[in-house]
Amino acid sequence: MSGCKIYFTRLIVLFNFFKKDFTHYQQRGDRLYEEGRYAEARHEYDEALSLIKPDSPIAASEYLAGRLRATGNQLAQLNMQEAAHALQSGNIEKAIEHAELAMEQAEDDSIRVNAKEFIRKIDLPESPEVPKSHGHSCSSCSGSHHATPATSEISTDFLSHSERYELLIQPLPGDLSVRYRQMGERFAYAYVAVHDERLEEGYRILSELSRDVRSDILEYEIALLDFQSHRLADCEKRLNAALNINQGNPLCHLAMVQLMIETERLPKAVAILQHMIESGHLADDAMLMLGDVLQMLGDGDAALGKYIAALDLPSVAKTAAQKAIPLLEEMGRSADAQALAKRYLKGCC
Repeated sequence: MSGCKIYFTRLIVLFNFFKKDFTHYQQRGDRLYEEGRYAEARHEYDEALSLIKPDSPIAASEYLAGRLRATGNQLAQLNMQEAAHALQSGNIEKAIEHAELAMEQAEDDSIRVNAKEFIRKIDLPESPEVPKSHGHSCSSCSGSHHATPATSEISTDFLSHSERYELLIQPLPGDLSVRYRQMGERFAYAYVAVHDERLEEGYRILSELSRDVRSDILEYEIALLDFQSHRLADCEKRLNAALNINQGNPLCHLAMVQLMIETERLPKAVAILQHMIESGHLADDAMLMLGDVLQMLGDGDAALGKYIAALDLPSVAKTAAQKAIPLLEEMGRSADAQALAKRYLKGCC
């Protein structure tokens, strides 16, 4: 028994010998921070802070907390740069996504204010000097959610290729951002090329990669380019290949729905959307799209039922209300329409 105790004690000593203390991660974080790799540095600082002991110097905790604030601010500034780039490229939705992310990351009030002002300028109507009419009108009720702003007063700094790629893949759902990060440098280059409208170059690289690597991500990205070029048969072939590789990729299901709508196979689109809802593949978005497709099929009652069900889903509730209100008005249910407007659209409509 005593021999076992000695052996166990030695194991503990050995473990403690090799166990890294907070200074190891702090130093790694400092090095990454100096290299401008702020997301990685933030991870190291988080790890270091978790290893701080009650008897550790207070200055160590304060230093790490300060570095976490600094990395948050740096990441927020990178997101604002990418937001400006997206805006100048005409991608309003992506610009707002990056600005909102910057607001979440920033510790500095001035960065948050700038991000909020950036979004406010995008949401301004194109002609603010036009007098307001007495009718109901607001951006949330119009067909276009965001007006196109003037971009001349918003400057942009160009990010490194890796920084741009990292920011572009951050909004992907589920674990896709992690999986995209593992796709390699050539894929990242092609992905950014496509984002920059260098479609032929991106398509060529992705096609070359797909000959050597079997990947649902590659098949999906090529399918999107086929769809944009109206090569719909090729698009469907690629999407089927992607789903055969990985049924769990929600973007492949969503793209297949869009293809079914484009090729006027609406009953198939309904079946795919129902499967997405049941299996949890972007279920909130699928519920809304199912309402849209049912409306295309002329079944307004069923469409309204899906929009009403989507009101319980916070991520799409406002959009669901916007879609439900016109249907309610058409059905002569003005009181119900007004109730939805008051609850979800702050009285607009």
